[in-house]
Amino acid sequence: MDRSDSVTPESSVAGTRPSLAPTTLLWLTGLVVVTVLVSVPVLPGVLWALMIGYWTFPAHRGIAKRLTSGAAAALSTFLLVFVAILPTVWLIDTTQQVWTWAQESLPQNVDLVLTRLHQIAAETPYVGRALQNALPRSVQEIDWVGIGTNSANAVGGVVAAVVLRAGDWVFHVVIAIGTLFFVYRDGADWWAILRAALRSSFGKFGDEATKLCASTASAVTRGVILTAVVQGVLAGFGYWAAGAPQPLLLAVVTVPAAIVPLGAGLVWVPAAAWLALTGHPGAGLGLALYGAVVVGMADNGLRPILMRENTPLTFWPLTLSIVGGTLAFGVPGVYVGPMAYALARLALFRAAGRDPAQEPAQAK
Repeated sequence: MDRSDSVTPESSVAGTRPSLAPTTLLWLTGLVVVTVLVSVPVLPGVLWALMIGYWTFPAHRGIAKRLTSGAAAALSTFLLVFVAILPTVWLIDTTQQVWTWAQESLPQNVDLVLTRLHQIAAETPYVGRALQNALPRSVQEIDWVGIGTNSANAVGGVVAAVVLRAGDWVFHVVIAIGTLFFVYRDGADWWAILRAALRSSFGKFGDEATKLCASTASAVTRGVILTAVVQGVLAGFGYWAAGAPQPLLLAVVTVPAAIVPLGAGLVWVPAAAWLALTGHPGAGLGLALYGAVVVGMADNGLRPILMRENTPLTFWPLTLSIVGGTLAFGVPGVYVGPMAYALARLALFRAAGRDPAQEPAQAK
């Protein structure tokens, strides 16, 4: 008997993939839709847990070597929640200090700024007189009642939104803490199951997709998050050396701003302008030069080095994915956006029959 005529069940399964009946496909589609609908309300908290778990999983491994999986997951979750409380307390205390500083020093500083603006307007051709007429000359001439009314309305709207959404925030925090425990305990197993399922369902594409998600997450952590932290540290030193008010707070604010390319300038540019307009032009100019050269060097030099060969996305698609992901999902969108773009790019190239790895390298 010819060996080619003998087909074992194993070889049949390995050689062909059985097609799904229409009824089965309909049930699977309904299952996917229901799963998505159930997951959407808890998605923000889950994304936060996945992002934090990804950051801190190496530290958790050290704890897991000495305890059972459940005890290690509980201890890691408790330590993370405890550590998260400290920055919150510091931020509240710093906000109170800023408010005290504003009450004591802001009127005098505003007068200095107005004086300097009038000097600049007087030296401006054509529109200088109009600018001088439009600017108040001192704090006393400012319509504080109108500003206070508008500010109160704005603050009232913000407070109302915060109060209305406070329940949602607490809900998502609870979801994130609970999910984080299981990320620590079962995350490695579920990642292995996901990789196996994708490999079984999509073959080579599924394997590529999991590797691409891992490399993109690593690229975002190294090239985006780490670069933003470095920029915050460098900018903080510049704020302190230039004599800017509340340099530590400005440094902390610089970190999330620096997640977006060139975003650190949204903090150090106003700080430099404030120094220049309040009677410290040398310090303002020095901070501006320091921000453009030193802080900008970390953005334009460190980011591409850290992200090299870890993501196929070039500068502009990466920027759009970070901004769009953040607007759609909050801070976890910093990861979700680039992963979605990278996977979409992979699917597009595979559908076109082209190998993304053979694309010419481009500056990121």
